[in-house]
Formats: sequence, structure tokens, C-alpha cells
Amino acid sequence: MPHQLAVRLGLEYSEALAVIAVLEAEGLCENHLLIYHNCKPDVPVGAIPYGQGFPNLPWVCPSCQKSVEDYNELSFDIMAKSMDSIEFL
Repeated sequence: MPHQLAVRLGLEYSEALAVIAVLEAEGLCENHLLIYHNCKPDVPVGAIPYGQGFPNLPWVCPSCQKSVEDYNELSFDIMAKSMDSIEFL
């Protein structure tokens, strides 16, 4: 996740996002947009491939089955899954 990468490498959050984007462009990781809903604000309730955009509304939360009509009920984060071991020098 960008915030974890930023802390480990001493980067700004925006720089960590850029690193993750470059890693995906080089085929070294797959990025996903994690979806959080108010029913479980600390646990992702969904994920879609990064770059696909935000989920279409109305969106049904798979955790509570509530139909979400407003993006204000959702929050998002990015998760990068590396395809191989990555070493930062």
C-alpha cells in the first residue's frame, strides 16, 4: 500500500503512488483499488483493478448488502501486489 511504501522508503505519499504506478507499468506488480464502506470503515469490502475507475453507482456493498448511492459513503486505497520479489536500493 502506498502509505506503507512511503514510510519504509522515506517518501512522500505522492512519490510512493508514482513508484507503484511505474512498477505496474513495468509489469512488476498488479494494482487494485480497495473499496471501503461505512459499515466496515477499517476493512476493505471490495477491490477492482486500478485504472478501471471508481465503481459505478449504485453499488451494492458485498458486506452489508446496502445499495450505495453516494461516493461519500465510500473510501478508497490502493494495494499493489508484486509479481516477483522487489528490492529497493
